[in-house]
Amino acid sequence: MPLTDNILNSIDIVDIVSQYVNLKKSGRNFVGLCPFHSEKTPSFVVSPDKQIFKCFWCWKGWNVITFIKEIENVDFYDAIKILADKAWIDLKKYKTNFTQNEQELNLKEQLFAVNKAALNFFHKQIFQNSEAYNYIHKQRQIPENLIIKYKLGYAPAESQTLIKYLKEKWFTDEIILKAGLAKKTSSGSIYSFFTNRIIFPIFNHLWEPVAFSGRVFHDETNTWKYINTPETIIYHKSNILYNYHNAKKTKQDYIIVCEGYMDVIGLDRLGFDNAVATCWTALTTNHILALKRITPNVVFAFDSDQAWQQASLRWLKVALEKGVYPKIFQIQWWKDFDELANQWVSDLKILENSQDWVLFFMKKLLEKYKNLWPIEKQERLEQVFDILRQISNYSIFWDYLEQLGKVINQDPNILYQQFKNKKTYRKPQQTNTDNSNEFIIPALFYNEFFKNLKVDWFEKYIELVLEILDFLPENNLIRKILIWEISPQEKEKLLEKQLRWEQTLHWRTTDKIKNKILQEVKIYFIKLLTDLIKNPAIKPDNKEILMKKLVEIRR
Repeated sequence: MPLTDNILNSIDIVDIVSQYVNLKKSGRNFVGLCPFHSEKTPSFVVSPDKQIFKCFWCWKGWNVITFIKEIENVDFYDAIKILADKAWIDLKKYKTNFTQNEQELNLKEQLFAVNKAALNFFHKQIFQNSEAYNYIHKQRQIPENLIIKYKLGYAPAESQTLIKYLKEKWFTDEIILKAGLAKKTSSGSIYSFFTNRIIFPIFNHLWEPVAFSGRVFHDETNTWKYINTPETIIYHKSNILYNYHNAKKTKQDYIIVCEGYMDVIGLDRLGFDNAVATCWTALTTNHILALKRITPNVVFAFDSDQAWQQASLRWLKVALEKGVYPKIFQIQWWKDFDELANQWVSDLKILENSQDWVLFFMKKLLEKYKNLWPIEKQERLEQVFDILRQISNYSIFWDYLEQLGKVINQDPNILYQQFKNKKTYRKPQQTNTDNSNEFIIPALFYNEFFKNLKVDWFEKYIELVLEILDFLPENNLIRKILIWEISPQEKEKLLEKQLRWEQTLHWRTTDKIKNKILQEVKIYFIKLLTDLIKNPAIKPDNKEILMKKLVEIRR
């Protein structure tokens, strides 16, 4: 963890500020006389939830590092030393460039500021554009109080409206670009990344807007349904859960994890204010740890998409590894929670109708166990054992083992011997000759992943694929992605692959890595074109075209 983040996470701003200011509790916040100007009526507010301070008279504010710099009249380096001493953090363990840390902290502040400005702009626009408002309020039946609660917005169709607004707020092109709110043309001008889309703002745990997701609301088939701002130094999808900032305040003693943003809002319409969703990525260890900070009671609420349920089995392993034993809830008669909310179902009982996920998986996997062949029985058992191996608590492990014995009518002690001698019964692993290209290359096309790198050489390969799209077979994964016919299973695999790539995106911008990726892309397309040329169903004149493309790409 970076030094500045370690300090901010280790120190309570209320404890520090109260050493300089006489603070009094006022609701969720603390108030006092501002130490930076003379006043008789308190206008200085400290928020323990957001870990920030703000004076509503002189407008000074931000985090505890900023406070120490201002109150002690010291530079960033000395402020860090003061706070590190208070937090018992040994600076010798950090080989830190303090100038770089200060620059990074300042950049974070600017990104938060530009995102807040964009949030206000988008949210105001939803009430000014009747078409967008009617779609959200009437067609999707989201009441106005939830439009306000989730700060839903609208990005105008004109690509310069947001840019003009942000520039009037004194934000530079560089900051707007770094926040992912704009893209640059070949001439050097910038234009809005979101146009004519419903906007879902994404907040961190301190209620700060870190990213945005834009959804089409017309019947468009030639564009992505959702587009998302790229990862930045304040936004990492592996750390952020949608609506976590609201859900952590719930009075319920459990958290619901569902698939998408509209499911979260749909559950809120049904009376559940304790739902979160991942930001179009697989569940990670950091997500589980964030949930565990609220409560260890987690319910994964799945819609009627069976493929998505099966693909999320690895989520169970991630949870068990961190000591979270989740439950599972399934919708029976509706597609998802958004559709369920539209039916005005008022007596939905999620926790009461949830099942222990390990037991649910165990019973599903071992259905008709008696009718299976011996080797099939053992293969099924090994899949259950693979789940149980994630459990570190022996008592809980043994309880599940006893439940497993009841399901298959077997002595738990015998099952435990099999569990310990896993190598004897493990199914031989099959050799993978695919080289994972089936998902590596298509991951570049999914969700505009590689636009973070902004490299010209990748654009020409996208153009190449578009040119040969008609020649590709219907089951080709790139073709499915570009015409939006990708299955949930394929989508989940791509998201998992994409997550691993994005976690290392910061070092993939070097020339060495670019060249390596370029080589992978070339090899993939050479193989793709070669296979197409060999296809007897393709006409001779078309094969000539493909041959020219092949020669061109070899160069």
